[in-house]
Amino acid sequence: MRLSSYVSKGAMAAAAIPLLAGCVGEQGAGGAVERAPERPASWTDLPVRTGTRDVVHTDTDHRSYEVRITVKSLVRGSEEDMRGARVDEEGKGMVPHYLTFEVTNTGRKKIPAAYMVYSNLALNGTDWTRGEKVHVRGGRPGGVDLPCADTAPKTLAPGDSYDTCVTYVLPEGVGVLSLTHNADGYLDEGGAVATWPVEGGVKAASAGLREPGDTVRVRWDAREDGVLELPATLVSVQRGSAADLTGLDLDLNENERRGVPYYVSVTYTNTGPKDLYAAQADRVRLLTKGGRQIRGKTPFVHDTKIPGCPSDWSARMIPPGDSVTECSIHLVTDDGDKPFAVGFAEAGRPGLVAWRAPLH
Repeated sequence: MRLSSYVSKGAMAAAAIPLLAGCVGEQGAGGAVERAPERPASWTDLPVRTGTRDVVHTDTDHRSYEVRITVKSLVRGSEEDMRGARVDEEGKGMVPHYLTFEVTNTGRKKIPAAYMVYSNLALNGTDWTRGEKVHVRGGRPGGVDLPCADTAPKTLAPGDSYDTCVTYVLPEGVGVLSLTHNADGYLDEGGAVATWPVEGGVKAASAGLREPGDTVRVRWDAREDGVLELPATLVSVQRGSAADLTGLDLDLNENERRGVPYYVSVTYTNTGPKDLYAAQADRVRLLTKGGRQIRGKTPFVHDTKIPGCPSDWSARMIPPGDSVTECSIHLVTDDGDKPFAVGFAEAGRPGLVAWRAPLH
């Protein structure tokens, strides 16, 4: 299975007039009652697990604020919405998803640029595509307004709240796995993560995954030798212990040091005519039910031995026809999140090759 890579541009939140489908309008001069246009049948309420999460918002100046986010609804629109509305170029031909949520300042500091709280949120597709935030203006053909309005104030005082909506776009045919909030502002890094799953998302994301032991040719950038296609086989995914990593120089942040390590081993074969430098582990991602792509880490000391993580750490050359097994260490920092797949980020292609994770 090939999974699309994510995109995470910091576009403006969606701005449009709220939906008033089915409401009674003003009475006309002839006494007839006018009604607002009906909600399009193509719009679908997605079964996102609504509710409140207390999180930390990190702004562009790396200042942190305590906030409470309450997800209220997620509506999938249609490509027709994008044709009728005035939308940035990246939204054309895509399917909009309208996320409505409430933000409350639970800390003691006033939050400047309060609308930027949305920047730490990500809508995760069932192929691990990241929904693109887009700025939408206008409405659908026929006069139906889009059900999304940005009502964030310029600043948010302690104890104050506001309701708002953000529009994300995903490719046609891609479902929604989850909504996530990353406390440090960096997607897929080691900060605290809050997750709102979408019912059925994991099942959809699991469909068509390669099985452990399947060999797939993956594209890897060998630099001066160009892009090579290497036969790759997922060997194992093992849960480890924080004690395994004691004393290792892994450049872990505080949250990662408290996380659970998972060891991912992949075997590669050199089918080329020249020696191959063994350094593919940095392309491996541990994919979680919450929608995260967790990058791997490897020790800087090459002769390190870690139980459950069989690997030749030495930076050596692999002769033509030979194989090498490399192990990468992935830190899961959210107690409620679990890995279920392994992906390889290919060179020159906007996507991942993915296997089902054989957890041990």
